[in-house]
Formats: sequence, C-alpha cells, structure tokens
Amino acid sequence: MFRDYIRRLSQTFFWFSKWVVAAVIIGLLLVVAIVFLIRQDIDFDTFLNYFALGLLIFVIITIFYEIIEIHDVPYEIAHRRNHPHQDAIHAAGWVSLFTLHAIWPFLWIWAMLYRPDRGWGFQQEATSAGAAATHGKYEELLRRVEALETRTKTEGSRKRAQVVSEPPEGAVPGEAATKRGVD
Repeated sequence: MFRDYIRRLSQTFFWFSKWVVAAVIIGLLLVVAIVFLIRQDIDFDTFLNYFALGLLIFVIITIFYEIIEIHDVPYEIAHRRNHPHQDAIHAAGWVSLFTLHAIWPFLWIWAMLYRPDRGWGFQQEATSAGAAATHGKYEELLRRVEALETRTKTEGSRKRAQVVSEPPEGAVPGEAATKRGVD
C-alpha cells in the first residue's frame, strides 16, 4: 500500500518527490544527530564536525545521482514520444555520461525532433502529394528518354543506309561493285 503510494507519487511529481525524500532523509539524520549529541555527552564542535561530514557525503551522493539522472533526460523524452531511435539515444546517453555530457545537447535535440503526431516534422499529406508529383515527373522523364532513344536509333539507321547506298565522291559506280566481288 505505502509502496504503491510512493510509486504513484514519484510518477506524478517526479522531480518534486526526489527533493522531498532528500529533505526527509536530512531531517532524520539531524534528529538522530541531536539525540546522539544529548545522550553521548560529546561537545558541540565534535557534533558539528560529524554533521558536516554527513552533509558532505549526502551532497556528493546527491550530485552523483543527479548527474546520472540528467544523462537520461533525452531517453525519457524519446520514450514518451515513442521515438524510433530511443535505444540508440539511451546508449548514447551513457556514452555522454562518460564524456562529461559533451554530446548531451545533441541527444536532446535528436530526441526532440520526433513527435508521434507529425513524425520528423513533415506533413504526411504533403509527403504523399510530393511523392505522387515526383513519380509523375519520373514517368515523364522516362517517356522522354525512350523517345530520344527511338529517334536516335532511326536517325542512325538512316545515316547508315545513306552511307551504304551512296558511292563516295569521285568514285566510279562500277568500281565499288568490282571491289566487293560483284560484277
């Protein structure tokens, strides 16, 4: 019951709940330290040294935890948007953690580019209309190329026929037939 309540609270108030838990832990540590101070007969300076040490350890652990949490923000965005590359963004987030978040801004941009309602930013209707127009242009170009090839073939065969049927200038018509072996 309490566990489910904490889980729902952390899902609803994700960042807020973490800070509340941190404040409660610090408060409990302070209460334990005060009870320890009263019961153990230690002086106030020793108490402050132990409290400062505990606070320093707590802050270091919190900063370490938050750095790890920050690297996962692009993945959370990609996951909520059902991004097709969410696994790659998650892996790159871990790489970014080891490179001191040098590529983190690019991961954030990559995760933000995709939205489920419009994809990568192009309208689906415009894309399909553009594809149809491109396909029409492609078909027209194919027809033009075929017409050019047909015309080139017919012109080439005409030129070959003219070359074969016309004797060279200055030649006697009978000479060409004799050279080929025909009288």
